[in-house]
Amino acid sequence: MVWRLLLCLLLLVLPACNAKTDPWKTGNAIIDWVDFVKLNGKNYNGVYEAVAASPDAVTDEVVGTVKFRVEGAVTNPSYAIKDGDAAILQEGTRLYAVKGYPDHSLIAAKADNQVGGYKLYSAKNAEGKLTHTWSYKDVPAGRVTRIDVYVYSKQAGAWQRFRSLERADSGLFMELLGHGQKKENYRPVVNGGDPNEYRIVFQTGEPVAHKQSLFRDDNNYYFHPSNTEVLPEEIGRFLTPRMPQS
Repeated sequence: MVWRLLLCLLLLVLPACNAKTDPWKTGNAIIDWVDFVKLNGKNYNGVYEAVAASPDAVTDEVVGTVKFRVEGAVTNPSYAIKDGDAAILQEGTRLYAVKGYPDHSLIAAKADNQVGGYKLYSAKNAEGKLTHTWSYKDVPAGRVTRIDVYVYSKQAGAWQRFRSLERADSGLFMELLGHGQKKENYRPVVNGGDPNEYRIVFQTGEPVAHKQSLFRDDNNYYFHPSNTEVLPEEIGRFLTPRMPQS
């Protein structure tokens, strides 16, 4: 009888011990994590409208390393984020300094499937807002020296540069973007798949470049600078393969 009593007590104690050592598993919630990383007391969020202008935009200085990936591991909504935690980045991922941001308010993680070869993360300020933001309306049109067009290669599993527009071509491309017609509640028309996506990178000579996605459905080219805008059909000349001259 004594050994049976001891066994029952042991079974009661073990779950309590597990809850103590694994507090992130308490509960059974499915959490939709924002792409974040916490490093040296700073909270960072992933940047979506800017990219490293080239691999050289990121330095060799390692500012931190991801220690724990919460996605797929944490089911407790009350889990307290710690230094070294990240939502999506794998454990062991190194985080690097970006040229022009010596205060490490912008950092980068190597990502071969991203334009520029890195994923950028911006620090958040005391109010919880991103220190650095980019939007299409802030693209410095007068300083754009080249526009790079990227398409996704399923074979390579990465975004690859499809075309570079310089001088007159980049100016005309910008002009066509400015002639978009706003279409509220626009619904893409696509039979048999998703709209084609192009990632447009506006190069200005700075380490970080603005990025904007542009789409093609069965009828139109369009993008979302704020609201959805349908673009002139003429812009397609820059988004289709050049035919060889005979």
